[in-house]
Amino acid sequence: MRFLGDVLQLLFGFTLPEQAAENVHLVDDLYNFVMLLSIVGFFGLMGVMTYFIIRYHRSQNDKSAYIPHNALAETLWTVIPTIIFLGIAFWGLWAYFEKERIPENAMEIGVVGKQWQWEFTYKKGNLEANVSDVLYVPVNTPVVLNMTSTDVLHSFFVPSFRIKRDTVPGMRTRVTFTATKKGDFKVYCTEFCGTAHSKMRATVRVVSEERFNRWLTREIKEANISDPVELGFRAFSRNCSTCHSAGTDTIIGPGLEGLWEKKREFENADSVVADAEYIRESILNPNAKVVKGFPAKMNSFSGLLTEKEIDNLIEYIKTLK
Repeated sequence: MRFLGDVLQLLFGFTLPEQAAENVHLVDDLYNFVMLLSIVGFFGLMGVMTYFIIRYHRSQNDKSAYIPHNALAETLWTVIPTIIFLGIAFWGLWAYFEKERIPENAMEIGVVGKQWQWEFTYKKGNLEANVSDVLYVPVNTPVVLNMTSTDVLHSFFVPSFRIKRDTVPGMRTRVTFTATKKGDFKVYCTEFCGTAHSKMRATVRVVSEERFNRWLTREIKEANISDPVELGFRAFSRNCSTCHSAGTDTIIGPGLEGLWEKKREFENADSVVADAEYIRESILNPNAKVVKGFPAKMNSFSGLLTEKEIDNLIEYIKTLK
């Protein structure tokens, strides 16, 4: 049976995406068989029709002879297609249940569909990390995706793995696969979900188990940092370092070294001591107090930084002495 599947794959495999997971042959064998059956049926039917047209051709003026029904022919063309179609149906049902069988040792990863991205959740003990748009998995390791949606229907489709499953708000769906090849494989949303539906893509990145474990350890550590100074430094690097240095150098705005509890002079306000209230105001309403000698060019970060991020920034600035 596997030999026949391999032959059919050689004939029609070029019409399908790359095979990159276990059990993809369950889908491909059925597809390839239906493709072969369709081609044989088409050319067989056309051949018989052509033969009849030539063999039994008469001029338009001849009256056709009366031909009674043929019970044997009618039975054959009813029973044989019925057997074929039922066979395809049972084959497809068997393949479905085989692909749906979840191994006991499968790695569980959470998947959330939202307009318009995929978010993946990894757990390690009591810790977890969320990653967007890139699903990392180790090669030759069974994986089960526990999926849901936060807004509308989405559908998670990886052509190279032959898996597709809807994500439904308020409902959990599952799908399993075991990647057999390293590399990047495309993920598509195949349920129309709004104006940016066509851009809702992601990547399954299949790597070695060793590389995956290193990556997961790093992501879990990064996602669970609790030191406010470290978090403040990261917020500073992402949002502030373009215009402010952590030293005394001037970029666009003043350097922040030694800022904490230092008296500040302004172009448009009375001097104050740089405390937490002043730093928070400078982030949310930067032009309320413009430091002497510097232009009023800073934009407000209101709505761009959370209160927690602002608190972390203040803790970091306290350390710049």
